[in-house]
Amino acid sequence: MRAMAGRAMPPHARQTVAHQLLQAVFALLLIWSPLALASAAGTPSYAGVPQRQAGLWEVIVQAHSPRGIGGPRQEAMTVLQCTDANAEHVVPFFMLPTRQTCSSINVKRAANGAGHEVATVCATHGQRFDMRVQLWGDMRGIYGGTYTITRPDAPQTNTGPVPFQARRLGGCSPGQRPGDMVLPNGITVNPVDDAKRAGEHIH
Repeated sequence: MRAMAGRAMPPHARQTVAHQLLQAVFALLLIWSPLALASAAGTPSYAGVPQRQAGLWEVIVQAHSPRGIGGPRQEAMTVLQCTDANAEHVVPFFMLPTRQTCSSINVKRAANGAGHEVATVCATHGQRFDMRVQLWGDMRGIYGGTYTITRPDAPQTNTGPVPFQARRLGGCSPGQRPGDMVLPNGITVNPVDDAKRAGEHIH
């Protein structure tokens, strides 16, 4: 993760900002910590999940609250994501859990034939979470959908379905790298770099 030019942040502050986003956006945003990338036999696959075209995407996540009583409300937010084929392979849509954290991934066409449904069973810090994502649209220009997160051990934090939508703005901006995600406060994080570093630590 890194700050935008002229906005240096101490490591603990960068970690706090990243964690807040990973709680508010796409679950990704709620469930990455840590992200393991070690290759292993039998690792489930995201085969069948469509890939976004490389470039800069504007992603809007609608306001939502956990289903539990008294859960904090997350306001609608807009992030910018610079991606390419490699970034999408590491962290699909900057949203889905890395496949090495999952025991099950199920990808299928939506019942109406328009879009895809993705269901995952994964864990972080030993805590299971189930994620369901519905995707529709053209991954070359405009797409949208919903995500739902269920935690069997902490149902008060269950979230969703949360709507989101995205549009491609064109090529990434000068100086951006694939994996860069610009938060609403202007700070840039890179979940793809974070995932790769986590993978290096376990080799």
